[in-house]
Amino acid sequence: MKDLIVIGGGCAGLTAALYAGRAGKSVLVFEAENIGGQITSAPFVDNYPGAPHISGMEFADKLFEQVREVGVELELERVIAVEANGDHKTVVTEDGRYDCESVIIATGARHRKLG
Repeated sequence: MKDLIVIGGGCAGLTAALYAGRAGKSVLVFEAENIGGQITSAPFVDNYPGAPHISGMEFADKLFEQVREVGVELELERVIAVEANGDHKTVVTEDGRYDCESVIIATGARHRKLG
């Protein structure tokens, strides 16, 4: 059983996972599409302190490396349900069931097209 499961592998989800991992928690992140989320499609990220004029993909890669260094596990699986079972939760994916003490949902947003 994991201490924490994070649903969403974008910047918010990976940041939450990083903080929990650095605190010594066992963490598993589920992402359905691509690690890094929306930022991977940004040509440049110029508004993040300490990382001037970096591509969105490079920023996501660095964040991915950083969370892996603290022992966070990442899985490319779609979550289909979260069940509350008394003192723990069960995250259900297309491929299995995973128990944990806490869940953070950081599924982000999508750009909407005009028209």
